[in-house]
Amino acid sequence: MSSVVNFNHLSFQRKVNDALTAVERTLELERSPRLAEEVDHTYGAKYELVDITTNAAIIAFMTCLEKLGLNGLILGAIVEGAGNKPLTLRFDVSTTPTFMKEVKVKVPMDRSYEQTEETATSMATKVLKAVRHVTEFHYDVELEWSLSIYSGTSVDERTVLMSNKSSSVIVKQAKESSRLRISPRSYELPLTWLLKQVNLDDMASQFKVDTSRESTKTPRRNDDVDRAIDFSRRLSTWIGQIRTGLFGSLARIEGQHDPALEKDRQRSYMSDMSSSIDPTFNPILPLMEDRSEPSSNSEDKVVPDCMIKIELQSHEDSTDRNVLLSSSDLTKLTNEHARSLQGVLETCAGAFDASEYIVTTTVEIELGAVLRNLRSLSIQYEETMNYVESMMERQLVAAIGKRLTQDDLQTYVRYHDARLLSPAPKPFSLSIRRPEHYPTGLISIETVDGKNDCMHSHSRQVNVGSTLNIALNSATLVQLSGNQYLHGWMNHRFGADKKNHRLVARARQFSAFILVIGTMTDGTTLDPKDAIIVQDKDELLIPLLLEEIPTAREFKDAIKSLSPEQQRFAQAYRSMQLSSSVFGVCVVQIKPQLEALLGLPADALDKEMKLTQDLMELFVEYQVPSDLLSYNGHSESAALEDKIANVKANVKAVTDVIESQKEKQLKDERARTDMAMEEMLQQEEQMPPPAQYYGASASSANLKRKVKGGRGRAHPPKSIERFRSLERAAPSMAMAACADEGDYMCEAADSISIDDEGGAGGYKGAADQTENGSRTNDIDGQGTTSGQSDQNDSTSKGVDFTLIPKQLDQSVERKGDAASLRSTTIKTSSNWTRNRQANLLSKPERHGLDTDGIRREKSKAFDLLDALSRSGSLAIAHSELHVVVAMTHCFEKDLMGTVIRDNVNPIEKIECSTLLLASAVHGLSARELVRDANELQRLRMTVPRSLEG
Repeated sequence: MSSVVNFNHLSFQRKVNDALTAVERTLELERSPRLAEEVDHTYGAKYELVDITTNAAIIAFMTCLEKLGLNGLILGAIVEGAGNKPLTLRFDVSTTPTFMKEVKVKVPMDRSYEQTEETATSMATKVLKAVRHVTEFHYDVELEWSLSIYSGTSVDERTVLMSNKSSSVIVKQAKESSRLRISPRSYELPLTWLLKQVNLDDMASQFKVDTSRESTKTPRRNDDVDRAIDFSRRLSTWIGQIRTGLFGSLARIEGQHDPALEKDRQRSYMSDMSSSIDPTFNPILPLMEDRSEPSSNSEDKVVPDCMIKIELQSHEDSTDRNVLLSSSDLTKLTNEHARSLQGVLETCAGAFDASEYIVTTTVEIELGAVLRNLRSLSIQYEETMNYVESMMERQLVAAIGKRLTQDDLQTYVRYHDARLLSPAPKPFSLSIRRPEHYPTGLISIETVDGKNDCMHSHSRQVNVGSTLNIALNSATLVQLSGNQYLHGWMNHRFGADKKNHRLVARARQFSAFILVIGTMTDGTTLDPKDAIIVQDKDELLIPLLLEEIPTAREFKDAIKSLSPEQQRFAQAYRSMQLSSSVFGVCVVQIKPQLEALLGLPADALDKEMKLTQDLMELFVEYQVPSDLLSYNGHSESAALEDKIANVKANVKAVTDVIESQKEKQLKDERARTDMAMEEMLQQEEQMPPPAQYYGASASSANLKRKVKGGRGRAHPPKSIERFRSLERAAPSMAMAACADEGDYMCEAADSISIDDEGGAGGYKGAADQTENGSRTNDIDGQGTTSGQSDQNDSTSKGVDFTLIPKQLDQSVERKGDAASLRSTTIKTSSNWTRNRQANLLSKPERHGLDTDGIRREKSKAFDLLDALSRSGSLAIAHSELHVVVAMTHCFEKDLMGTVIRDNVNPIEKIECSTLLLASAVHGLSARELVRDANELQRLRMTVPRSLEG
């Protein structure tokens, strides 16, 4: 799709090719001008082409206005008297209907009758025609319109350029005149821009695009051409108003003319005025031609019907004036337009016969022809400007071989960054693994576009040896001492085309990990918004919501007119916005933490798949204290098999207690169900049975049922089915009751014997290495941490994630594109998707997780985290924190529109933004990140600000 809006290249090309015959006839022999795209030329020649075509449009506009009465003498006098006041063209129109008379008319009908008269000598037959009597109402309709010009607000002192006042008789068959009336209407057109382009001293058109102005982007996108197009559109709108207010109303009035007799009816000329085909030659043509020498600039006489001549001004950067039409050529084309317009007016006037029309006069015909040509000129001019822009786009597409999209640019940026930067951005696709172990899963951020393309980020490991805090509740604070990574994500947005992204987590078979998602509240604390356990080939898809924060420049522009108190409030809130834009993803590996928790050596649970699953079930489903399951042997030098056997025995003991409690509750529930059935049987027995349940042949065996006590009772079959359904439901009812009650946990704890000396409270092994520096909670929820001051000292020297967005905001304002680069917050959506296998032999099924489902999964994950950390007293070593700081470079238009219409190289803009983000992530200057000296020299020329400091 073209970035040039509403431009049909093929239609415009046909229109220009049709006009080339008249052009070749107008110019000298052996001249063959063509469309600009077919002639080799430089970029500066496009500015010259815009100047030439705009001046041609100005001359053509003035020629038409002269036909409407605005000649040079009148224009000079008005301009001299107006001074600095703007001039306005005004069109007034109205009609006044007056009732004249009422006439009875006999209208012959198609039917006839024969009348026979008998006389004494003969029979006479007469044929009588049938007639109907119609009443006609005659109205005298007086039409008055005028075209005038005035300066400033002096409407009453306006000078009339063209006017007409006529009257005609409209015959109707109903006495009603409202549709014959045109209430006084006025339509105005400012002429300020048009007259500014004309040097009234020598009556020369002098339009030129100011290329030195900062707002000038391309030959089409600049203030000068924008104002010209704005006038052209205003002119077209003004003509449309006149066509509707005058010609449309006259067509409606002539449509009311309905005399009873056919001979009194006349043809309406107004239907011809609605035609958009203009036979007048149009001189606004984007033409060039191949020639080695410039054409002669001999002065051509301006025809009497064209009062404006051309005064072309060359651009300094134009080096190929030879390919452009000269001022002499342009004068010939505008003279041909004036001659052609005069010929059209003469043809229309000569073909007009007033006796054949009702309201229309020769003046309306001439006015309609001139307005039609003006409208054609305004449309052609805007199409010509769009053609110049479309030509640049097609040339770019031809050079590259395809029309580029945002995905194509993304591919190039990744290729370019890999060659430019050291270290280069890497895919955010992270394996979850321990050293020298097979991965347990992976997490990634991908696009949702069918390609599942992975996001690339600038990454660095930070805060080595520091601790991350995650609050599970007000009393439990989990500490994670694993690695921490900072990722910088440079996102791009062109126009309104936003890419959708999602966080993807996948687990291997017989593997599991905990995923915690939130935002960083300070350098050492993650505020957990969501959490979930990912296990056994689960695939979790979490949509991400990217929200852009206003740029620093937009923020300052918005608050500069506020009071000091309001500004301080806005600044404080923006500071919070920037700090909360730090997105954190924490991954906790379950198996190694289970080993530390249970006092087992490292890698002890690698091949204990069932034991691992049983332990997770006990922790998540039943919240069993880890002290009941950990190794409680007396010898730390015991073999690995003995330690695992000890843990398995502890697990079996707890499982047996749970099963016994389930069985006991199941028996109790069955007893209650039997009692309820007995009571219902007794109630049924006391009621007389319905007759339909018993037949003459029914045996007593079919009407009895053995129950406790050996008594047989007869009851309807429907009751029997109800009792059987209750009996079948009893086990599940018991199971539900068992799951709801937690008292058996206390009994399970009492039934397991723990040695005080070698029990869970005093075990040693892998857990000792992480427990020495862990937090111990007292009864009030406050605790002490051994070695905590050392950790805090280490952290204070590390990276405070919440300060990165503020630093970037300041860097962007100082060095980058402050109008386009926005800090971006990342949040999770409330609709997740999980692909899960019910068992090993089944296929994965897709399930949705709504808000309630996400909340339940978070509760399960927090229960497991609480167990793994022994309610915060045991630090979690096997974890990873990935902090993502996102920024979005926003372009107002799509990719082709950015390059063609804004004349912006998005690669250079993104280069600058990427250097700023990479510098903040890696803690290095932009110069240190550039891999090659030649590239560094190029960047000093293209984006010098990004290399400062």
